[in-house]
Amino acid sequence: MKKEIADRMKQFMTGLLALAVVLSCACGKKEETEKTTKEKSEKTEEVSSEEPTEEPVTSEAPTDTETPSSDSESSSGPAQSSVNSSFRTKDAEDYMDSVTFDGVCLVAENDEVVWTYASGFADRENNVLNTMDTVFEFGSITKQFTAVAIMQLVEQGKISTEDKLDKYLPEYSHASEITIHQLLNMTSGVPDYLYCGVLGISLDFSDMDLSAIASLKDVLTPLVTTPIVPSEMPSKMSGYALNFTPGTQYEYSNTNYYFLGLIIEQLSGMTYDEYIRKNILEPLDLTELYPDIDHIDSNGRTDLTLVKFDFPHQDATISYAVGVMSGTAEGLLRWEECVMDGALLTEESWNKIFDGGAFGYGYGWYTCDGYVEHSGMTLGYNTNVIVDKENRRVVIVLSNLQPLTGTDSKPMSSDIGGHLWKDF
Repeated sequence: MKKEIADRMKQFMTGLLALAVVLSCACGKKEETEKTTKEKSEKTEEVSSEEPTEEPVTSEAPTDTETPSSDSESSSGPAQSSVNSSFRTKDAEDYMDSVTFDGVCLVAENDEVVWTYASGFADRENNVLNTMDTVFEFGSITKQFTAVAIMQLVEQGKISTEDKLDKYLPEYSHASEITIHQLLNMTSGVPDYLYCGVLGISLDFSDMDLSAIASLKDVLTPLVTTPIVPSEMPSKMSGYALNFTPGTQYEYSNTNYYFLGLIIEQLSGMTYDEYIRKNILEPLDLTELYPDIDHIDSNGRTDLTLVKFDFPHQDATISYAVGVMSGTAEGLLRWEECVMDGALLTEESWNKIFDGGAFGYGYGWYTCDGYVEHSGMTLGYNTNVIVDKENRRVVIVLSNLQPLTGTDSKPMSSDIGGHLWKDF
């Protein structure tokens, strides 16, 4: 019996570890994507977009003994403006007071911030609390910026979304089979570099024992902090077969946007971060957004439920055009206001960005019934943003906790975002 219990515990911990490493390394919302893909694929012949699910993928936050609760005393707590809004702030406050959360929330309507919330530690070691000025990693919310950069280059005549990838990255073995459009809307079939093993990560943890789990931080820290050479990614990915014939299916793959980052650099003659600064952030005067990890003043935590690790920030070459953006909640709001205004691009280009097609994914956005949204993950962080252009509504949730699984009392950012959205 003791051996059976030990074996079950080992299997349980192995499963937790495998999932945690996958999630921690991901800049995107892989699990939520797989669920969304299945649901949307079932309705492909009937609709081009999908209504939001009632129960998004959940994740867990730290225990009350390790971080402050969501009580207003634990951080800057709830705040609201005097602007007349349909948002039910009392319901939002009651909800946030009932859950454990490390991070900030911001709700805006008609270009006015109507409610904010901050809780938990930005710097746990030094007991620095999260505030609305805290800078978080955004993860896959970065894809919005990458898509806009590509469409700028389209409008300049430097690239077409119907071009084959081999025109720009001929070193990639499947480049002649894939279009730029298929990279942008996740229908390329290219495997995800964060999951397929190209970074040297093996997801076969069947033989890992508890002592190996204890050394996980020592193993992952050098992996996530060691720079890689972005230009080598196409050749490295050439050894992996496509997951399906391009254009026939949808599958969220971060490699798509890694390739797009390389194309931006090739056509502009700038590094990715330089391009984003000079062509998006500076023209829009977005001073609280950064295409780097240098301005982050919060520390992320990866929570495996039984074991918690505080990792350093992922190296920018790993996140790259997939998930390198960082900033404050209000800085992200200013960007989403520019998105709603149709800044930088023509109406035609924005229409392409928000065309979810048969699978409900446009260019860097999930297209839902009445709104668009996206989540993000990096090592120690998870985020969510929801935008309703017609009613000028925005919900932003940024958390410096990258959890494993969630409960009603310990939700992740996408759960919180979905709940707050219902308070309009």
